Amino acid sequence: MSTLSLQTSKNVLRCKCIVLGNQGVGKTSLVQVFQSDGAQFPKNYNMTINSEVCVKVVNIPDTNASIEMFLHDIAGHECEGASAFVIVYDVTNPESFASMGRWLQIAKRCRVGKQIHGVLVANKADLDLRRSISRQQGEEFAKANKLAQNVDVDAPFYYLSNMFHEHFEAAVKSFSKAEH
Repeated sequence: MSTLSLQTSKNVLRCKCIVLGNQGVGKTSLVQVFQSDGAQFPKNYNMTINSEVCVKVVNIPDTNASIEMFLHDIAGHECEGASAFVIVYDVTNPESFASMGRWLQIAKRCRVGKQIHGVLVANKADLDLRRSISRQQGEEFAKANKLAQNVDVDAPFYYLSNMFHEHFEAAVKSFSKAEH
């Protein structure tokens, strides 16, 4: 009796995602918690001096594709070649919210002339009693700048992975049509 082994090839796509926002808004914590599936939450604040990079593989549901998310906590450093971005603000810090326009401009300069997907993350939403930025303010900024918005840890990165995959699939179809 023989067994048939079916191998399916896995498409692995690589996406550079930059994480932007003012100092102390929780960028590094957000990335570390996502990358570790919630197992690692930094207890102490350590300012990111240079850029820090970590990788997380995100499987795209109902496909044979996965995205290697290269998450760059850039601390204001170089972001060239990014395909996605996350702008983080602290809901208890009005200055972090006021700076989002500047961070958005930096993100858009990373990929001049090409599409880049972005998410706005309202961090520290669990500190509701100290909240100074309303949900509505965040939603209005996100909508005005065509950004997805979230307060969850994982959802922004899964959203960006799916958008990256969809963009890749559309490019492949476009290329296939042009070839014929």
